[in-house]
Amino acid sequence: MIRLLLCYFYMGTEKKLSCAPPHFPIKKLFRHLLITLALLLGGQTYGQDLDTWFTADRAINANPLPLGQIQLFTPYPPASGTPVSRWYDFIDFVPQDAIQHPIPANYPLAYPVGFDYTYPNSGIYPQFLNPTGSIPGLPTLERNSMNFNPVVRFDGSGDGQALHFKADSRQNVTVFIVFRAQGAGNTAQTQRLLFGGDIEEQHWSSNSNQWLTNLSLGVSDGNRFSVGRTWFGDGGNGYFQNGSIDLLGKPAIGTFKRQALVDAENLTTHVNGIPDISTVRAEINADNDLYFFNRLGKHFNSNDANRNLTGDIAEVMLFDGPLPVLETQIVESYLAIKYGLTLSNGPGLGSEVGNDNYNYLAADGTVIWQAENVYKYDIAGLGADRDEDQNAPVLKLRYNLHQRISKSENPEAIVTMSTNNNFSTDNLDDTRPEIDKNGLFTFLHNFLIWANDHASLNATIVELPISGDITERISREWRVQAIRSPGVDPISNVSVRIDLSGSDILANDACGIQLMIDRDGDGDFTTGIIDYVTATSVVGTDAFFDNVNFEHLDVFTVGFGDFTDPTATNPADITVCDTPPPADPTVVDDEADNCAIASVVLQSESTDGNTNPETITRTYRVTDTSGNYVDVTQTIYVYLSPDIDDISDQVVCDSYTLPTITGTNLTGSEAYYDLPGGPSGGGNVYAQGDVINSDITLYIYDETGSTPNCFDEESFTVTVNTTPVAPIANNLTFCNTDNPTGADLVPAISAAITWYSDAGLTSIVAPADPLLSQDYYVTQTINGCKGPATVITVSEQPAPDAGTNGATTICEGTTLSQADLFAL
Repeated sequence: MIRLLLCYFYMGTEKKLSCAPPHFPIKKLFRHLLITLALLLGGQTYGQDLDTWFTADRAINANPLPLGQIQLFTPYPPASGTPVSRWYDFIDFVPQDAIQHPIPANYPLAYPVGFDYTYPNSGIYPQFLNPTGSIPGLPTLERNSMNFNPVVRFDGSGDGQALHFKADSRQNVTVFIVFRAQGAGNTAQTQRLLFGGDIEEQHWSSNSNQWLTNLSLGVSDGNRFSVGRTWFGDGGNGYFQNGSIDLLGKPAIGTFKRQALVDAENLTTHVNGIPDISTVRAEINADNDLYFFNRLGKHFNSNDANRNLTGDIAEVMLFDGPLPVLETQIVESYLAIKYGLTLSNGPGLGSEVGNDNYNYLAADGTVIWQAENVYKYDIAGLGADRDEDQNAPVLKLRYNLHQRISKSENPEAIVTMSTNNNFSTDNLDDTRPEIDKNGLFTFLHNFLIWANDHASLNATIVELPISGDITERISREWRVQAIRSPGVDPISNVSVRIDLSGSDILANDACGIQLMIDRDGDGDFTTGIIDYVTATSVVGTDAFFDNVNFEHLDVFTVGFGDFTDPTATNPADITVCDTPPPADPTVVDDEADNCAIASVVLQSESTDGNTNPETITRTYRVTDTSGNYVDVTQTIYVYLSPDIDDISDQVVCDSYTLPTITGTNLTGSEAYYDLPGGPSGGGNVYAQGDVINSDITLYIYDETGSTPNCFDEESFTVTVNTTPVAPIANNLTFCNTDNPTGADLVPAISAAITWYSDAGLTSIVAPADPLLSQDYYVTQTINGCKGPATVITVSEQPAPDAGTNGATTICEGTTLSQADLFAL
């Protein structure tokens, strides 16, 4: 008895060991009683672990190394269109990978690793590698398909596409499947297969307790998540329970639980959180273990394309036991956030009627979305979370989440949020900022979730902020719930994309589209603090808002109102000489506005009245098309230029002494130069008092030294002529009867010769002036230069007496001298 009890005790955990003798009439009842007794006596609870995990966002055709690191998000899947030949089980402690079915030619070969056909497997018993259905092809990976996450896509046409795996959990199980597909068929054998699959020859042996039964989870006619069961001796009919909820071909979470009873099993399903099937199937072998192998996408024995799945499977989670209600809610919440699905507790799909009765939970059971009556449609969210596997010895959900871009998969949803402003790539884009939870290895959570009230998208003037900034808004509103573990940073600076194709608010100028955030959370935009975020851009009908920060219970909507002032920077200050330039609005050259600039005008001008510099301030006003404006200023510094007194050209004798430079506004640095341009002209500098001894052109230059440099420059020439020497002149004696005049002076009076009658050279002797007996002074002037004077004396003498007239007679040939003549 003790041996039998221990056998059943271990069978309760291993699920593969047979203990009862083949012909024990009450074997099953006895077995369950003993197991229950053993568990009660032991005072222990045995866990329901996530035993098999297929997720399309990692471990496609690549082994999830390093082993056991399920907190990592690698390896990422390959590109879209890649055939999926091996979908690795991400719970790699006991790998149960989904692989391609081998072609019949390979049946004699060794079984793939992990696919050996365990006890019993001999003699006449059916063999796994003897299906009668056509050999399916491989499904393909499609990235960015379901809320920016990948899916494995199955094409059911022809031979269909499928993968299969050997399950380690085959007694009490919970299965979660995220899928999107249209349904067909109304039996276990004909519904389009998601998980499990019917086989041609059911497993059997000499011990009916060891017969393995087949599970068929699929999408039946009417797009319903349904359950089928087939087994050896079922007469070809098996058992089928059709779901009651039309999934409309939309993405869905199908949840299935199987709990073995005594000669019976309890079968339950949920779809998107809604309880659906709940039935106890009583049959002698109903509590037998499930078949070793499960197909994804096609029944093992299918030769009918209509039985094959045409659609997507994004994730499969197989737990080795029926999950309790709380844990079921946790996993459904995880999958809903990841794939953008709206959960509900019914009646009706959350995607159709909203969710006012299903709370979303984090891995630790914290409520991260509190269901409410108003904001209940199109629930989606950003978030990071991880189940605490290592510290959960009883129940290990093992999943982790890092959703950095999200949008509800409901067709009516129009809001997308991302941790950066890139909406073109999928959730696997590592350039997106991480959501903080103090590292990938922690078990903390951080969520930002939103939902709307399904109000109209058309513009209204109802419930506008009293500030008057907003002239109209759409009626629809969204509620935000931001829940995080203590010590982690909130999800911040998100970018928001809102598809306004269904709204008439874009009939306004797109520049005035505003994200309106009601901070008091009452949903009344006429009260409390209303913050605005102006659309960064509007592309087509999509409005983009960047660096948005939400707080818990914020309500937001979209409005129109241009209350954003234009922008412009102050024009550069300028320094000018003497006269400021005319006012010129074009000096404001970087004006910009979220809408358009209407005008730039001079608003005012003022001066401080000072000199060198005089400071003038001009204010220009930039106004946009909505009347918003900004003032910018330009400062003008006016310096007075020096004004040098001109010096006429100089013609000098022998040398020229430079005079003091005079003028107004002189700086004290004024000087003479022999080249133009002042200090920078390269010429020699001359100071006042310097003597010029040769011909030269001089430039008088002065400058302020400011920028610009205010200056004045004048020029003149200096011509230096040589002073002539004193002219040669001799004393002159005249008879007093001669009546001499200035014209008799030698050298004669001319333009160059001037005679003076005084030593001071002030009385010029004209040619007609009579001469007296006195000293006279003569100078000569050449090129304007008058030389020194030569002094001569003019004397007048009385005329001699010639005597009386007489006559004399001389002989011919006599010669008379002068003396002889005077002697007569």
